[in-house]
Amino acid sequence: MLEVPKKQLTVVLVIFVVLALTTYVYRYPTGDDAWLGEQAFWLEKGGIIRSEFFRGLVGCEKQIFVCHKLFLIFGALMIRLFGYELPVLQFVGLIFFIVLICELVYYIGKREGSFASPYIPALLILIFSNRLLIKMSFENRPEMMVAALGFASFLCLTRSRITISQALGAGFLAGLAFLGHMNGIIYLIAGFVTLIYLKQYKPAAWFAAAGGLTSLTYFLDVWSIQNGFSLWLAQFSGDPQTVAALKGTAKLTQILTYPLLFFKSPEQIALSLLLVFLIWSQRALLKNLPAKPKVYALVMFLSFWTITKANVGLYMLIFIPFMLVLVYELYKLRPFRNLPFRLVIATYFIIGAFGMCQIIYANLTMEYLPVSYEKLRNRIDDNDTGFVPLTFFFDEYEAYPRLLTHENYELQSGKRNMTTKHMANWARKNNVGFILMDYAFRPESYYPKAGTKSIPFYKLTYFNGRFAIYER
Repeated sequence: MLEVPKKQLTVVLVIFVVLALTTYVYRYPTGDDAWLGEQAFWLEKGGIIRSEFFRGLVGCEKQIFVCHKLFLIFGALMIRLFGYELPVLQFVGLIFFIVLICELVYYIGKREGSFASPYIPALLILIFSNRLLIKMSFENRPEMMVAALGFASFLCLTRSRITISQALGAGFLAGLAFLGHMNGIIYLIAGFVTLIYLKQYKPAAWFAAAGGLTSLTYFLDVWSIQNGFSLWLAQFSGDPQTVAALKGTAKLTQILTYPLLFFKSPEQIALSLLLVFLIWSQRALLKNLPAKPKVYALVMFLSFWTITKANVGLYMLIFIPFMLVLVYELYKLRPFRNLPFRLVIATYFIIGAFGMCQIIYANLTMEYLPVSYEKLRNRIDDNDTGFVPLTFFFDEYEAYPRLLTHENYELQSGKRNMTTKHMANWARKNNVGFILMDYAFRPESYYPKAGTKSIPFYKLTYFNGRFAIYER
């Protein structure tokens, strides 16, 4: 039993909930908010996933076949209902964060036989003090959706004897996770292998059938056009990030350094340290862990080791629900509160609180980006093609005939020889009329020195200490 007064748990929970909610106020955007937002914008507008931001890159301006399709469908629905303002797209992450919280509370409540268990507020404290979760809960990225769908699939498999409908539901949800992000295939692998390991062969067959059929809908757009599969394969193999991930020793390096994904930075280390500490402390009792979460999580870990193309720290999000479940199950084997445990928990809370304060500080000290862009409108010729930061999307995208993003240039140049001159030449070849640079938020290495009066083919027409506008 968790020997902490419920009143004390409630106070700590309220503190972290307030801190987390404060991070949402004027939350500063990320490049992904716009990157995926633009794709959802075109899906809502024309029924096809495409990108003008990345025109010229593996046919993105015509149609994108390799993408996070279910996630973009959901984003397009949000745009249809509420527009493409920044908070609308950020709410996509929040919706699935709430779903995930409900799922985790359901798991603990069922395991405890009561939703009044003190383990539930303890779990909520771990959730709301986790910097990675809070950060990603208000971003327009698919990992939160994928985690919620994947964990929902797992919940369908938690009963001792699994019915056909439960197996079908689990397979369907795992397939949806794959449709949200191809990394979601690990839930299909983990669910199937877990059922086989437990010798539940008939549910495994139903799970595989439902998951496989659901996953195949990923290719509906590919099959709907002539030579669709060839185009999909060309985009998949021609994607600069995929090429870089498979080039030379890159894949070998990724495999050898994979465990570091869970220790990339303090926001990953916090929960990883807690889980490793509990595994070591309860090592004599590991055989008493429930088989399903133990096997399922292990298969997820190993399968992702094989299939991922990059050890990106934010990918840890798709493991977090299972890591939290294992933290609960491990602690419950033999509850204890020794000094090392207190230090690990204190470290977890400090990392979470400090990380959220960093987000709040950034939100308060930098002008809300859509407001900054609005102030620049009368400085820019709205009849020209622009070469702009990726975040120059919210409320601005339809004001110009075409916008190309800095990331497009970086990917097309292979991130080599990226100098001011090279960048300006690329812009000219792509008929760019104006270049917008942001020297405060993600300044690029190829920007000229702030205030430089001219670069090849372009002259400085506006500079306010942060934003520079160059025009032909």
